[in-house]
This record gives sequence, C-alpha cells and structure tokens, in this order.
Amino acid sequence: MFGGNSDIKIPAAFSGGGQLVLYTRYDDPRGPGWENKWLTNWHVQQLHPWFPQQEIRIHKHFWPQLRDAFLELEQLGLHKEIRTFHRCYKLMYLQESPVLSVHSWGAAIDLNAENNPRGTAGSWSDELIKVMQKHGIHCGQKWAGNAEPMHFAMVDGE
Repeated sequence: MFGGNSDIKIPAAFSGGGQLVLYTRYDDPRGPGWENKWLTNWHVQQLHPWFPQQEIRIHKHFWPQLRDAFLELEQLGLHKEIRTFHRCYKLMYLQESPVLSVHSWGAAIDLNAENNPRGTAGSWSDELIKVMQKHGIHCGQKWAGNAEPMHFAMVDGE
C-alpha cells in the first residue's frame, strides 16, 4: 500500500523506497527498449585509470554523479580506497524477494565487495562517504538495519 490509500497497490517489484522512485522516474527496466533509452557504456578508465574495470554499463543519470564524485575523490587522494569493482547494471531481484534490485536500473555500483559484505560495519572512510553523499550517491554502509557497505546508489536504500 502507498500513502494510506488501500485502493493503490504497488507491484512487488517496485515496493522498496528506492525502487519506487526509480520506477516512477524511469519505468520498468524489464520493458522492451528500456536499456537503449536509459543505459550507457562508461569507459571509466579513460578518465580514471586507477579504476579496476575498464568499462561499466550504467544509468545515464547515475554516470555523471559517479564521474564527478570520482574526480573529487582523486583530488583528495581517497580514490585509493577503491580496489575492486563487483557490479553496476544487472537485472536482478533482492535476495529471496520479488523486489527488483536497484542494480536493475544501473543505478547502483558495488565496490570492494569482499571487504564490505552485507551486514558488516564496512571499511569506507567517513571522508569518502561524505564525498559520495555530496554528489547524491548513497552508501549502504550508512543504512540502519540492512547495512550493505559495498553498495553505492543514486537512491537511498534505507
């Protein structure tokens, strides 16, 4: 249910707060032609040679946020905290759930996954998280109850 009105039903795939925002703005990522409309291939290492992946598939609106955050992280020397890349865009559901992952919109990126598993305190510095937040990127390390410190996204998953 949404907003107390029992007549409005949200499909399970979009029932998370972040998922509802993404669905409202960008529609269903499973729809025909959706990828061509909203995703781009970002050649990350052209501007950020230190990044562990040469190219990633990412949402067109998330890409500039992440690019600008990476530039600032470089200026501050904080980019050295990023050692591995796990995923960005992948059509998938949350674990044992009918809810689509924010990755299904290409609106999340997982970094240093092996050092920041789900449910842990995470290893990111407060300075790195502040830079990401300044650029509108939410870190799962700060989520209450469902910490996912590897996860950075253009919507908040709390």
